[in-house]
Amino acid sequence: MRRRNRLRCFPQLRGNHWVSRGDLNATLQLLAERAQYITGASGAAIALREGGEMICRASAGPSAPELGAHLQVNSGLSGESVRTRQTLRCDDAETDPRVNRESCRMLGIASVVVMPLVRAQEANGVFELLSGRAYAFEERDITALERLGEMIQTAVEHAEAAKRAQKEIDGKETVPPDEVKAEAKPAVQPPAEREGSANSAAEAAAKPESTALEEKPEDSDQPQAPPNERGNIGKCKKCGFPVSEGRTLCLDCETAQVSDENSVSGPASSQAPGFLAQYALARKGWLRSHPYLIGTVLLLVLAAAVLLWLHWH
Repeated sequence: MRRRNRLRCFPQLRGNHWVSRGDLNATLQLLAERAQYITGASGAAIALREGGEMICRASAGPSAPELGAHLQVNSGLSGESVRTRQTLRCDDAETDPRVNRESCRMLGIASVVVMPLVRAQEANGVFELLSGRAYAFEERDITALERLGEMIQTAVEHAEAAKRAQKEIDGKETVPPDEVKAEAKPAVQPPAEREGSANSAAEAAAKPESTALEEKPEDSDQPQAPPNERGNIGKCKKCGFPVSEGRTLCLDCETAQVSDENSVSGPASSQAPGFLAQYALARKGWLRSHPYLIGTVLLLVLAAAVLLWLHWH
């Protein structure tokens, strides 16, 4: 019953809220303590490879090695687990030849589980469970240990990624003084360029004045046309009033000529009064703008006539 209650606590570790912590050692210590509690072991230890050694980074329980201790992975059960990259279990240290019997008696260890932490086909650490009772661990304990091992790998990867990101940030913030001077130098225009640009601006400003002075005498030497020749202005044939090109009579003379012609032609050429002319123009405009309506009315009248003719015959 106690073992089942401990295993019920395991799903609570599936969240990644604890992985986001920056302190990798605190995360490993939490996982070691949870492993001890879930499996009922008297000791749990997590070691990571640093160079050529396995250094204990987390320790929980009286049977576990101390923090910073060097684990022997060249021989014994731990060495075979690292070499084969498989999880191994020792149910009884007194009868299992893979463990050091004397060391186990000295430390009070009767059963052991060793799981390698493998990444990229290499064992970069070990996860160990220790107990003073023989046959203390079962298959479900190994399953729980494997799940915790995945969490350890995730925590290590996050810590390494955070370390790389911090290095990149530090590298971007620290810019060498020479590069800063090189970037700031083009912002100041050299004296030679400034003098050249000032001279070019002065030449550009003085150029229109000199051009105007040079061209002014040429314009003054050319003879100007008389006022009556500009714009091709003519004169009216009757009264001599100035008129535009193409006209022979002024407006007054043209109006008088038209009135004379109307008086000579008589009443036959006279037009209708203004108010009647407006109605006539309106009627013509309406007929021209509604041809479809007129055609439709005519068709309806024709159809009605045909129907009446058929009805009476």
